[in-house]
Amino acid sequence: MKTLIHTTIALAAVIGLSTPVLAGEGAAKGERGDRAQKMQQRLKAADKDGDGKISKAEADQSLPRIAKQFADIDTDKDGFVTRAEMRAWHQKNGGPRKGQS
Repeated sequence: MKTLIHTTIALAAVIGLSTPVLAGEGAAKGERGDRAQKMQQRLKAADKDGDGKISKAEADQSLPRIAKQFADIDTDKDGFVTRAEMRAWHQKNGGPRKGQS
């Protein structure tokens, strides 16, 4: 009986201590989602002609970080950056801020 009580107390303590950690993880995921949504809005606003791609001129005008890395992101060298190219560049480079000061 004592063992059951001690186990129950220990389990309750573990659950109580882990709840803030789990809440923090959820908040971090939410923040990533917010950042992704904001970036999508910025990309849509920058795509002046609505073709679903960002040209070098569009990037120069309103997306300076993408403009700076445009040649690296535009892997097929067609003069446009697509969502797929941005996603691939992001995954390859570990995020948009890696290596930037």
